Amino acid sequence: MKTVQIKKLKQQLLTFFIIISLLTIHIGNTAASIEKFKIPKNQKIINSKSMSNTNQIHLGDGNTTYWAVMIVVGGGSGYYHHAFWGSRTANGFKKLLTNHGWQKDNINYLFEKQATTEEIFNTFQWLNESGEDEDDVVLFYLGGHGYNHTEDKPPFDEPDGKDECYFPWDEEANGWSWDTYILDDELATQFDKLKSQNIVIIVDTCHSAGMIDGNNDLGKSGRVVLTSCDVNEASCPIIARMRWLFPHYVIQGFKGLGDKNHDHWVSAEEAFRYANLPTMIRSTIFNIMCYFIEPVPLTQHPQLYDGWPNEENNQQELNIIDLTT
Repeated sequence: MKTVQIKKLKQQLLTFFIIISLLTIHIGNTAASIEKFKIPKNQKIINSKSMSNTNQIHLGDGNTTYWAVMIVVGGGSGYYHHAFWGSRTANGFKKLLTNHGWQKDNINYLFEKQATTEEIFNTFQWLNESGEDEDDVVLFYLGGHGYNHTEDKPPFDEPDGKDECYFPWDEEANGWSWDTYILDDELATQFDKLKSQNIVIIVDTCHSAGMIDGNNDLGKSGRVVLTSCDVNEASCPIIARMRWLFPHYVIQGFKGLGDKNHDHWVSAEEAFRYANLPTMIRSTIFNIMCYFIEPVPLTQHPQLYDGWPNEENNQQELNIIDLTT
């Protein structure tokens, strides 16, 4: 009997180590890997475009300033691992940006208790008061918990009849709670206050594509929105890197791996294309491991809304990282 149990344990350990080894393999978004793995038909790229690149549109004061806002809410007690992964992800973005010429004073980072609803909304006021204008570039990273609301609140614009929520820090709960949330429509109202016509928004939450599926959501002209998963999916971490999965690969794309046209710039669209495939592969592996603990859709499908330079003509791409700096 003991021999059978030992043999079973060895098989389980072998399976575990095989899966872990798969998680730690570096998966590059190369032409060969694209040929090997077919992108599922249910993935949507909204307003898809060609792979051409161009400079930002010429409006504003003629001096392009680069701004960033990063918001991470892990959730308090019981969610320290979420906070840790989120912190490492945000710090990865900060290091990327400052290494490529973005000024530290132009980066506003809210973490955990700092990221209340009021303070999140204040970041938009900070941008306005700091002189953000039409020809500036704004990168906005939103990491944490997201979910479907039970209904579509006015304006009624959701195809599935449900708004999506982002959960900021709830001071009374000392973490995140179901009672304190920001609707996608409310976030959209804040973004509408910005002057910039060069905005990239990265939403790294569960159900994050719900932030771009309604007519009054985040998708507008002058914006590129990258979401970590589709409307009814969860977002995974990459355990080996101790970061969230999709933004980890977005960062790698911005570092230069996404520069497929070799023009020494990485656009938001290029970073998305680089991150897309490895996110789907690794999320499938991760969710297979976790399926019997918490069943979720097996594959995480990142989504792209592309409204740059405008929704009517989006054949250009929004350059974010200058690899020559």
